Amino acid sequence: MRTSSRIAVNQLVGWGASLTHGLIGLVMVPFLLGSLGREGYGLVTLLAALVSVSSLADLGLRTSLARHLTEQVVTGGRQRFNELLSSALGLMLATGLLAGVVAVALAPWLAEWFRLSRAVTPEGVTLIRWYGGVAIPLGFVVPVYAAVPAAHGRFDLLNGVYGATAVAQALALVVVLSFTSLGLRGWLVVTLGEHIVRLIVLRHLGRRLAPFAQTQVRLFRRDAVIELCSLGSYLSVLQLAQALGIYADPFILTAILGPSAVALYRAGTVLPSRIQPFVRVADQLHPFATAYHVSAQRARLRETLIRGTRYTLLLGILPCVVLGVFAEPIARFWLARSLGHDYRLAAQVLACWSVVELLVYTAGAQWPVLLAMKKLGFAVRLSLPLAVLNLAASACLVAWTPLGVVGAVVATIVISVISRPIMIVYTARACGLSPMAYVRGAYLGPLAVLMALGAWATTLLRLGVADTLPGLAVAILGTGVAWLALTWCLGCTREDRRSFRDLGRRLAEAILPRPCRAILSHAAAVDPEKREP
Repeated sequence: MRTSSRIAVNQLVGWGASLTHGLIGLVMVPFLLGSLGREGYGLVTLLAALVSVSSLADLGLRTSLARHLTEQVVTGGRQRFNELLSSALGLMLATGLLAGVVAVALAPWLAEWFRLSRAVTPEGVTLIRWYGGVAIPLGFVVPVYAAVPAAHGRFDLLNGVYGATAVAQALALVVVLSFTSLGLRGWLVVTLGEHIVRLIVLRHLGRRLAPFAQTQVRLFRRDAVIELCSLGSYLSVLQLAQALGIYADPFILTAILGPSAVALYRAGTVLPSRIQPFVRVADQLHPFATAYHVSAQRARLRETLIRGTRYTLLLGILPCVVLGVFAEPIARFWLARSLGHDYRLAAQVLACWSVVELLVYTAGAQWPVLLAMKKLGFAVRLSLPLAVLNLAASACLVAWTPLGVVGAVVATIVISVISRPIMIVYTARACGLSPMAYVRGAYLGPLAVLMALGAWATTLLRLGVADTLPGLAVAILGTGVAWLALTWCLGCTREDRRSFRDLGRRLAEAILPRPCRAILSHAAAVDPEKREP
């Protein structure tokens, strides 16, 4: 399958998975708030954040492994592939078990730091021990097996697995929490079961894609660990910076305002986070960018940077505008029953977090291109000081200003505004582009779409179209239609439009019956603008 077709298939499946995750979040947040209560929901949110923070101990190996396995797939190095895979599994398993033991030992202290009430503390300690002792080691092992499909560019399979297991988890939670009195213990059993099933499925997929793959103790190599860690050290610092910038927010909020504040924060951030995979087409580009770099195809690498950034930003504009502009009516219809008047605070978090997401999407394909070239040093030196500043600013704004919960998000916005232009200039130069050429090719069209679409959605809001639930649906649909028209006319170049038409023909020819394929082939033959992208 051609690269463009593979990316398109990956993205279509990713959109389906993103839609699934978004719908799950839309349904499960009020359900979990009602079933577990604010404190219980805040606790499970903190546990998820705990697993995310513990992943910093992997020294960046999960991403480094995918990059190095891709290089071996391109060059045909099967023996080295197995050595890298086995070495990573051994190291990640040992690290995960150690992190799990630490979580179990610190469970009473963590329960106290989470500021749980006396009634919930005993159950909370048990929950932390079991979840930390099992979920944290699994969180280290699962990415090793996920790296095999990623190295082959099969993000459609990865998205399908994550989407299917998320649906199964949501259905199981509804059944267990609705028809039993297990409460937090029921959540624990279902969530751990979902992690285990995901591991089993990913391991099976890896064997199907790479039948030669082996994970054996005899294949553990010291030089393979050094090779993985040489790149992973940079990635681990970047992961630490991300955790300080985003994942640390729940811990700051619970330390200052208590776990109920985390529930409000989570309610406002769940939809943007669920939509991320729908937008971030660049996340699947690192295998292809690595292949271009290894084979010295510099022109295609630069094209990947420009087009990947432009497409990511264009895709991100629609959900960010919808969630940002219509945050208040969305939160009112979605959360007012479970949060009461506090839904307004969740709406403010939702609106601000939409800005954060838009700034994240401006990075576009910078990350996979820099990863492919192993040029991450500057990003590390920039991101860590800014992340520490973000952490300090979040704590100050939450504790000492009327912003409260929203202060954690405001600090993230400010730091992102500072860092994005710097990274744009650096990545362009690292890839052999002038910064202005990168800005013109990747940002000017999406900026025009953003301004026009934002004005359209704001007009609909002020006219009162979104005051009722049917009206909100109409406003969102109208914004989506406007986005399609603006993206096609203003955001896409002439080459983009020609490429999309050709890609649509190829996908249709692969799906439609033979008579329809013959008609499409004839139409393509007489199309004077037919040209391969």
